[in-house]
Amino acid sequence: MISYDAIIKELQKQIAQAQQAASTAEKREAFSAMRALCDVALQTNEPSVQPSSFTAPSQPTQVVPTPPVPTQANKLHEPDANGDSLFDF
Repeated sequence: MISYDAIIKELQKQIAQAQQAASTAEKREAFSAMRALCDVALQTNEPSVQPSSFTAPSQPTQVVPTPPVPTQANKLHEPDANGDSLFDF
């Protein structure tokens, strides 16, 4: 993560470049860089704190599958059918 101090130093460089810029395009370029640096600074939550190591939860979540619910189909009863299968002739 980038610290606020590093961003501030880079902002100071961009301010100096904007002050010394001879053209409007160079000033706009420095302002654009400053905007990007501010966006980075505002997006970081806590730059001075390093992310801690991952700890597993004490109680693992168990997912219990539910058994499929059998559906009742209307069976067609033919006098010459041999059984319930489609392939029973």
